[in-house]
Amino acid sequence: MRILAFDTSAKAASVALSQDGKLISEFYLDSGFTHSETVLPMAKAVLDAARITPSDVDLFAVNCGPGSFTGLRIGIAAVKALGMSLDKPCAAVSTLEALAYNMQSSKGIICAAMDARCNQVYTAFFESDGINVTRICDDRAVSTDLLFEDIKKLFDERGEKIWLVGDGAALCYKKFGEEYVKTAPTQLVLGHASGTCIAAEKLYENGKTVSAAELVPNYLRLAQAEREKLQKEGKL
Repeated sequence: MRILAFDTSAKAASVALSQDGKLISEFYLDSGFTHSETVLPMAKAVLDAARITPSDVDLFAVNCGPGSFTGLRIGIAAVKALGMSLDKPCAAVSTLEALAYNMQSSKGIICAAMDARCNQVYTAFFESDGINVTRICDDRAVSTDLLFEDIKKLFDERGEKIWLVGDGAALCYKKFGEEYVKTAPTQLVLGHASGTCIAAEKLYENGKTVSAAELVPNYLRLAQAEREKLQKEGKL
C-alpha cells in the first residue's frame, strides 16, 4: 500500500511517500516560505523521485491538528483535492501522534508539545517500547504549568526523564529543567511527514480512514479572534 502524507501544521512543512511501511521518499522544508507556495511542488517532487503518479497512491494522509490554523487548512485542502479527484480514501492524523513517531526507536515516555502561545501548549503523552508507539492520553490544549505537573507525576511513577518533541520542546525544556525532561535530537524535534505515514497506516489497519469530504481540522481551541469576540460578549 502506498501512502502520500502531508504535514503543514507548523512552520516547517514536509511531504512523504511510503510503501508497505517503508519510507520511499520525503521532502522537508523549513525555509520561511508559505506552505501554499511549497506543498504541492514538494508533493510532485516526492512522487516524481519515486516515479509514481498520484493515481498510484492508495491512501492520502494529512496532519489535521492541532497546529497552525492556516497551515492545517492548506494541508487539508491539498489532500481533499487529491482524494476527491482520484476517489481515494484519506487519513486524518493527529499532529501530536505523528510527532511521537520521531522517537519510535527510543524506549520511554514521549511528550509531544506544540507551542500554542499565551503560555499554553498542545500536548499528548505516548510510550515507545523501541518498536511500537502507544498513546497514553488524548490530545489537549493546556497551560505549561499544568503540563509540568503531569511531567513530574510521570517522572515520579517511571523514574525516568520524559522525551520532548515538537516546536514546544525548547519552551518546555527551558521551563521544566533537565531534571525531568530531555529533548529529542535536533533533526528529530520538529514534525516530519514520515511520521504521518506511520500513523496513517495504523488508522488504515484499524479501519479508521475517512473520505476526502470528511477531512476537517482539529484545532483543539478557538482562534484568538474568536476567543476575544466571545469574551467581549460575555460568553467565555
